[in-house]
Amino acid sequence: MTPTGKRLGRLGLGKLRLGKLGAIDSASLCSLAIALWGYQTSLFFVALPIILILEARHVIQQRWQISLSDLKEAGKLCAALLAILLVIIVTVKKSVFIYTLLQWLPVAGLPLLIAQTYGLGVQTLLTEQFQKGNYISQASHRSSLRQHSPFNLHHLYFGVCIAASSATDSDHFVFYIGATTLTGLLLWPLRPARSEPALWLLLFCLSAGLGFAGHRQLAHFQQQLEAQVIAMIGNMASGAVNPDGNSTRMGSVGRLKLSNSIAFRVKADQALPDTFPVLLQEATYNQYKLSTWTAENSLFSDVPPGSDDGEWILGPATEQDVTLTISTDLERGDGILTLPRGTSRLQQLPVEEMQRNQFGAVQVNAKGSAAYQVQFSRGTGSLDARPTSADLQVPNVDKAAVESVFDQLSLTGKSEREIVSLIAAYFQDFQYSLDLIKPDPAVSAVSDFLLNTQTGHCEYFASATALLLREAGIPARYAVGYSAHEFSSLEGQYIVRSRDAHAWTLFYLDGRWQTLDTTPPDWTAQEKAMTSPLQVISDFFAFLGFQASYRIRQLGELGLKEVLMIVIPLFCYLLWRSVQVFQGQQTNSTANTNQLKQQKPNGLDSEFYQIEKTLSEQGLERLRTESFLQWGDRIQAALSPSQQSTFKPALILHYRYRFDPQGLTATERQQLQSLSQQWLVEHSKKNAEEQNH
Repeated sequence: MTPTGKRLGRLGLGKLRLGKLGAIDSASLCSLAIALWGYQTSLFFVALPIILILEARHVIQQRWQISLSDLKEAGKLCAALLAILLVIIVTVKKSVFIYTLLQWLPVAGLPLLIAQTYGLGVQTLLTEQFQKGNYISQASHRSSLRQHSPFNLHHLYFGVCIAASSATDSDHFVFYIGATTLTGLLLWPLRPARSEPALWLLLFCLSAGLGFAGHRQLAHFQQQLEAQVIAMIGNMASGAVNPDGNSTRMGSVGRLKLSNSIAFRVKADQALPDTFPVLLQEATYNQYKLSTWTAENSLFSDVPPGSDDGEWILGPATEQDVTLTISTDLERGDGILTLPRGTSRLQQLPVEEMQRNQFGAVQVNAKGSAAYQVQFSRGTGSLDARPTSADLQVPNVDKAAVESVFDQLSLTGKSEREIVSLIAAYFQDFQYSLDLIKPDPAVSAVSDFLLNTQTGHCEYFASATALLLREAGIPARYAVGYSAHEFSSLEGQYIVRSRDAHAWTLFYLDGRWQTLDTTPPDWTAQEKAMTSPLQVISDFFAFLGFQASYRIRQLGELGLKEVLMIVIPLFCYLLWRSVQVFQGQQTNSTANTNQLKQQKPNGLDSEFYQIEKTLSEQGLERLRTESFLQWGDRIQAALSPSQQSTFKPALILHYRYRFDPQGLTATERQQLQSLSQQWLVEHSKKNAEEQNH
């Protein structure tokens, strides 16, 4: 014994004492892992019946012969259980469900666990599948087969339970201690034979301690990584609107690239066909500088929920309110809602909280698709707060151009309504274009648009209009959102594409904010003319995807009782079908076995048994724990060269004759007899020679 072992022996931890610890069988380890899983996930009411099923093996002595087809049926049942759990969890959670699904994995694997516990031949079947292709005639393959341990589903289920136990926010210290202890019990019988138990135990405890430190660091790193990834995804979300600022493309060179993809869908009350076209607003801004609009001192406040689930109150309702249904994808984290001006109430909107700022931007934190209803009145103002001094500011770089147009229109002395009408009429001679022409470097983008090009896209028109209104003393803001104007006869509702993103002006008159869109009305026709004739195909597949999402959303709106009423009969049918298939296979297996017994012998008449008997009489008997292959490799050195030349071929033929369902051909059967007889003759000659000497 090493000096370390002697010191440990004096402490009572020597090899003899630890060596008496017995190994726990794999099924009992599974029971302990299930108990840990039930404790960690608070699913002990589910874990306890599974433990009882597993431990009932000590009372239930009957076992069933399992075939490969039976295992496949058990696997199908596991897949069906997993699918049912997925539907229920997604329905109940309606948000992040992957951790909950992981917690319920042991339930999905229960059929295979029962097959392993109460079935005969499961390990042999699985091992043969993994060893398929390794034929016994090659020595290297025989060695691999000899060293390969049987495949045990209990070990796989053990790992599933440990993984499911980790998918929870409960006490990490208890989980780590429990998982480490169970892992130690699993590895204890697998430790190297030459290792001292005390040293092995000390090394395992040291590894567990270091692992716990790493476990805590990984948990901390995971929290930081999740926060950073969520923030990064939120910043990278395509089409997301920043309520604090909006950088325009004014002054850029090139051509605006517009996407024909469908951003969302809008459906109006059938009794009000004149609702469309309608502008759907996302945000407004009051400060302009260097082709960028910003919201000065933007502050968000909570929006009160209504009395019904998914109802939110934004303003007082009126008798003239109309209703729109907006179907969109809210999977953008902190996203800005797209709403018509004058919105008073939202319904069926699945969000936990809502906020809005003084510039009319409504922000929600949501995930998943939704179809929410919007009540609004076209005659009322927007959600923007009253104007401030910032709504009258005109940048110095654009002051000269704005004053020039102001004088050209002779707006001095006109009423506010006349001023609005004259400014709107002024832009009728301008042209809409997506071409971004290089501006005069000596002037700003808006000034060049007003004095020189008189051509541009909606950002030019909205910005120039706002500055002209401000010069006339009328508060004005820059608004962004979408224009809903394209009706789809296929879907029976309006579809809003990414190219329908739009900018317009809000002006404050008669105590409320009103809309002024000076962009030439043919801008929609120009953009539509650039679409591909194959767009209808893309729209069709987009419609199919929308319908599938809608059906899934309908399923998600079902309660737990409704879901259980659907899935429980389905599960019962699958279980009944699996039992029927299993019973049919058992009957067929018995019939096939009886038929095989009648058709061919089971190999017990093999002449090779005489060789085995002869060698056993000489002290070279086969051990009970040895297969024929292992025995042949062990005694090979004791055979003469002539005996070796016939022993191996005879052994291979005997193995096939004894265990191969196909058996031997007539020629091969004759060859087995000949080789066995030849070996016995050579053996007799050898014995005679040894006696003569």
